[in-house]
Amino acid sequence: MKKIKLTVLTPDRTLLSSKETESITIPAFEGEMGILPGHAPYIVQLKEGILRYKAGGKEDFMAIFWGFARIKGDEVTVLTEMGELVKEINEEKARQEYQRAKDAMNMKGADLDLDSAQASIKKAIVRIKVAELRRKRNI
Repeated sequence: MKKIKLTVLTPDRTLLSSKETESITIPAFEGEMGILPGHAPYIVQLKEGILRYKAGGKEDFMAIFWGFARIKGDEVTVLTEMGELVKEINEEKARQEYQRAKDAMNMKGADLDLDSAQASIKKAIVRIKVAELRRKRNI
């Protein structure tokens, strides 16, 4: 069976390096996008969300936050502003972050950076979803 090599990079670290996978699903800006071996070359903008991949018959996933993916041959390279492996996410901390961002938006003071607050909410939601997936699958 053909494989796809997946590499996930952030500005400060490598999350995955040439991981051999059977399939990949990325959070493309226009919606989730599935990638199988033999996919046409493509560059796609990513939004915050869950990157899923299947390797050795087992599905794994991680949180990624904005960026781009390049599909070329049987290689996918994801360049993301920030990413977190499933084991790095603390669900309680993510829920607290979500509440702090919601509280900040509700205050609507002159000091409110609306874009930053909205980005914090999106990050917290993705982290919570990843933590819930981990709990459901006992990872």
